[in-house]
Amino acid sequence: MNGWALTWTFAAGQAVSQAWNATVTASGSAARAVDAGYNAAIATGGTVSFGFNGSWTTSNPIPADFALNGVACTGGTTSPSPSASPPTSNPPTGSGKQVEDLDRGLISVRSGSGNLVSWRLLGTEALSTAFNVYRGSTRIATVTDSTNYLDAGAAADASYTVRAVVGGAEQAASAGSLRFANGYLDVPISPPGSSYSANDASVGDLDGDGVYEIVLKWDPSDAKDNSQSGVTSVVYVDAYRLNGQRLWRINLGRNIRAGAHYTQFQVYDYDGDGRAEVAMKTADGTTDGTGRVIGSASADYRNSSGYVLSGPEYLTMFNGQTGAAMSTVDYVPPRGTVSSWGDSYGNRVDRFLAATAYLDGQRPSLIMARGYYTRSVIVAWDFRNGALTRRWTFDSNSSGNSAYAGQGNHQLSVADVDADGRDEIIYGAMAVDDNGARLWNTGNGHGDAMHVGDLDPSRPGLEEFKVDEDGSKPSSWMADARTGQILWSTAANGDNGRGVSGDIWAGSPGAESWSSAADGVRSPKGTVVSTRKPSSTNFLAWWDGDPVRELLDATHIDKYGTSGDTRLLTASGVHSNNGTKSTPSLSGDILGDWREEVIWPTTDNTALRIYASPVATNLRLWTLMHDPQYRVAIAWQNTAYNQPPHPSYFIGNGMSTPPQPVVYVR
Repeated sequence: MNGWALTWTFAAGQAVSQAWNATVTASGSAARAVDAGYNAAIATGGTVSFGFNGSWTTSNPIPADFALNGVACTGGTTSPSPSASPPTSNPPTGSGKQVEDLDRGLISVRSGSGNLVSWRLLGTEALSTAFNVYRGSTRIATVTDSTNYLDAGAAADASYTVRAVVGGAEQAASAGSLRFANGYLDVPISPPGSSYSANDASVGDLDGDGVYEIVLKWDPSDAKDNSQSGVTSVVYVDAYRLNGQRLWRINLGRNIRAGAHYTQFQVYDYDGDGRAEVAMKTADGTTDGTGRVIGSASADYRNSSGYVLSGPEYLTMFNGQTGAAMSTVDYVPPRGTVSSWGDSYGNRVDRFLAATAYLDGQRPSLIMARGYYTRSVIVAWDFRNGALTRRWTFDSNSSGNSAYAGQGNHQLSVADVDADGRDEIIYGAMAVDDNGARLWNTGNGHGDAMHVGDLDPSRPGLEEFKVDEDGSKPSSWMADARTGQILWSTAANGDNGRGVSGDIWAGSPGAESWSSAADGVRSPKGTVVSTRKPSSTNFLAWWDGDPVRELLDATHIDKYGTSGDTRLLTASGVHSNNGTKSTPSLSGDILGDWREEVIWPTTDNTALRIYASPVATNLRLWTLMHDPQYRVAIAWQNTAYNQPPHPSYFIGNGMSTPPQPVVYVR
């Protein structure tokens, strides 16, 4: 069968709303579902699934008659509505939150005349686990106090493995080490054209082998900010193994505009099968990784100014291994009346954000959002049994939520702010609870940067540091992330476009906070502890051997000092991304021990260059990727104005031993 249409008659006046994997319409009691294009062909004995949300008044009986392509057939019960409990395929097998079943991520980084060998301590292992380190077949060390070993005098091309020792018994050997011969590893990539630059990236275990793959967005040279008119070239999204093998390429098509605010992609294992999926907004003409087109291949909704302000909008979950579209639903919320979002030409209507959150305390849900200058809508989705279903919608237009309009940032954060095991969405100056209900609202409005973590370890819980754009509001502030109570703030001083919070200096307890429009470096209590601000106000990275974090900006890493910063790394032959934002493709604990790697594209865009620290450390921590707050921060890092990740606990000078992650692996 090549193309299908299913019709039926409702028996009790039911109404159809949102649909997925089909176009569903209704006129009176007559309903019709038509294939979505990419699922039009059905082989003999094959199946296809679609669903829709509906409503009724007093009863919801099963329709009495169905016809497939005009031929009468039988039918059965419908899928549950999004208000029902999520399906339970692949149910949790343990307590805590689902995380990836990672391998050791073993790397060998050239360090002087030796090699720094570095590996992961998994969140499911005891902190005291010992490791035997092998060069070739020779055991060269037993390590009990860290997860790295400096093999002084070793050849640059030496190969290593490690074996955990549990209960006195040596376990299976890890995979062989990845070699960072010049301090970095190049992952070959394939530009879709000469005008394209490698842009934001994310990681996920796409094939379930315990090794991260990289998902990369390509931006054309004619990409636009939402405030700028002009037709753009198409956006591509690729997946690569670390050896440079490209798994697939998705062409988002002419109806997805190129720019930092349009495509926010999430890479995560949403259905718990041990392999990550990839989610993003799509449209008619999007071609998945297998060559199948979503919707109409010929549709062109671009207006004369290059904006896409009409036509259907979709959300698609793609298979991480193949790039195939597995589930496509209508994007919620639809654009509706463009001017209702704050302007009439198409700027604010297309401000999108995305994240991943453990809303039920165990399994990840997809978060997709639209708007933050005025109307703000946050939608939570579950991907179970091969289908996207809507968990809840928060809309500032809904009754009682009007004060929450205009409070969003150019990014968002996710954290369990109330310590109930379930994640909340911190949406700039406001927060939404795990069930989609409003939690708190400072009323301080939109801003360009925010940080959520244990910024003040002397007080319980998490904090948020944020900068504001509204010249009548505090230029920066710190709040209790559970209640939204402002702990301290700095005076209004116009549009404060940059702000950072993290422990960058051992001379003051807790995280230091600074911003473009406020003087000095401030303690977690708001006191100025240094009059000299760092040389950059951008990203952070744990790079050297101590727990104090370093400054990451453009293509270099610096260590802060009250009299001047010290350059630790100047990356060569690479470029940063996103214009004046000067961000890497990705930074995070991607490989090796708990320190953070940085991924920049090479200047010719033919490789992603992964830099790793060559410095030994005696601090032992579980891999940060098994801290769920940090892991979801890696997922949302690519969203709009990128921000660095923060774990759920304090890492810095004088830190306590963190609690072991409460997680289970799939």
